[in-house]
Amino acid sequence: MAWLHPDALWILAVVPLVALCYGWAAWQRRKAAARFGEAALVRRLTAGISARRRRWKASFVVLGTLLLGLTLAGPQCGTRVQEVEREGVDLIIALDVSTSMLAEDVAPNRLERAKNEIKKLLDDLRGDRVGLVIFAGDAFVQCPLTIDYGAVRLFLDVADPSLLPTPGTDFGAALTTALDAFDVPEGDGDDEGRSRALLILSDGENHAEGIDEVVEQARAANVVLYTAGVGEPQGVRIPVRRTGGQTVYKKDRAGNEVRTRLEEDALQRLAQDGAYFRIARTSSSLPGLVASLERLDKTTFGAEQFEEYDAKYQWPLAAALLLLLVERLVSDRRRTVRRTASDEDAAR
Repeated sequence: MAWLHPDALWILAVVPLVALCYGWAAWQRRKAAARFGEAALVRRLTAGISARRRRWKASFVVLGTLLLGLTLAGPQCGTRVQEVEREGVDLIIALDVSTSMLAEDVAPNRLERAKNEIKKLLDDLRGDRVGLVIFAGDAFVQCPLTIDYGAVRLFLDVADPSLLPTPGTDFGAALTTALDAFDVPEGDGDDEGRSRALLILSDGENHAEGIDEVVEQARAANVVLYTAGVGEPQGVRIPVRRTGGQTVYKKDRAGNEVRTRLEEDALQRLAQDGAYFRIARTSSSLPGLVASLERLDKTTFGAEQFEEYDAKYQWPLAAALLLLLVERLVSDRRRTVRRTASDEDAAR
């Protein structure tokens, strides 16, 4: 025997309270009868009331309360094997962790805002395998494809510019690493028939040439490219550290402060076969990716078997309702037989 909601078993503490209430009511009735007058007179006046029926009615309510408590706890017994097929697409999320993602034109900064939007996206995905790639001037697989979204969140939390010492932003490196995460050789077709999607979150400042080559490479591997632009098109400074309440901003070799802005053109060119989303200061269209993924062909990743208990709450619920119904239908008055005049003459 198992319980679906074992915490609800505390409700059974109400059962003895109900029984005590009925016992206290009976004691009060006896005290009132004793104050009313002689016991023989009280018995004659209350001859139509059946104490036994009252006890039965109280028993029905107490037992019905007990069964209702058991019903709320969700009794389960016996097991059955369930087989569930997992269907979805393979989605690699490529997150830009270059220094420019520390810009604060979106709160708290571009990188943290992108992380928060990814977490919201994970809440809306159902059955898709998700992997995480981080990139700057280089790239590596932070989390391989998995259906464990909790693991993806853990790897996402530690994504930081310090993990990639190579400066810059290279979309080609992000795609090449994503293809490795898909386990698809570059240039090969989708020999397993799986739907694959790559989501690149970046501010679009690509420091390497060859966006068209990246798009063609993705097409050759049957990978649908989606992009999300993080930030605002107005230029802002890049904070690199804070010391003593002072913020130090990134500077170039000439000592001038470097300003970064959202470059949407590059991201839109990358997403010409998929869709482009915008993560702005006060809004985000990234949740629309879920609908886009739904339009892709689903792939069965495999079947999982697990044991499930059979719910048996119906039986105590039915018994409790029956007992409470009977309690309402049963009267505490005795059944009396009316005597006719002929019966009285015969008695004389």
